[in-house]
Amino acid sequence: MRIPTTVFVSLLVQASLAQLEVNGPVTFTGPNEARAIDGLAAPDSQHAAITVEGSLIGVNTWAEATINGSVVSLTPSAPITEPGNGTLLRFIAPSDLRGPSTLICAGSQAFALLRPDGLPPASGQIIQGALVEVVRAGDAWIITNRSEAGCPPGTVALGDQVCIERADQGNTLWFPAADRCTNLGGRLCNWDEFYLACSQYADQLTGLFNAWEWIDDSSNHANSAVQVGFQNCTAQRWANPNNVTLGNSRCCFKPR
Repeated sequence: MRIPTTVFVSLLVQASLAQLEVNGPVTFTGPNEARAIDGLAAPDSQHAAITVEGSLIGVNTWAEATINGSVVSLTPSAPITEPGNGTLLRFIAPSDLRGPSTLICAGSQAFALLRPDGLPPASGQIIQGALVEVVRAGDAWIITNRSEAGCPPGTVALGDQVCIERADQGNTLWFPAADRCTNLGGRLCNWDEFYLACSQYADQLTGLFNAWEWIDDSSNHANSAVQVGFQNCTAQRWANPNNVTLGNSRCCFKPR
């Protein structure tokens, strides 16, 4: 739709008093420096125009978030029906989030929430009040701004590749211990990681040598798991993960 300059000015006056909807394309005429639309409000539908101010402050990418367990639900400020690949949204985390998680945007299909390396959020990565930026990519929402280098709080760096919990946790069976680590965005440590931590970083760990600790290693024993670390770094024994044998545990994480 072509709107002459004089008519366009008239429409601007009306728009200052009420909302105006133009069902069709708008073609500007006149000098380049005079071609503009003033007084547009923030977009209130997925087809609404976005002002320069709105693009600069990201009003069209802002969303309100709720977290229920491991599920993040987003309600974008600018309505969106189906967020496709490349959709960028930002939100303030209303609570901590860690471990395998999913994100639902505007009631659409739930997709996994992942770090750029394909892993779920680690402990301490998304905390209450943190600004989180995500982008839709295939069957996942990728966190693009919470990738600070380093280990999660309460862990010790074992070189550049792995972090181990500083304190041993719980006195449980193997499967609950493994589930706890998974829910934190990590896993049970393997034998090499435990031995490295025990032999070279013992002064930074607490609870060491006080009890048997589960590791993620079957030690070639069918239907059994391995416990290590009671009284010294090389101590180990196998134990049935499903019976009354209990043990402490530490989780290992990839650095963020």
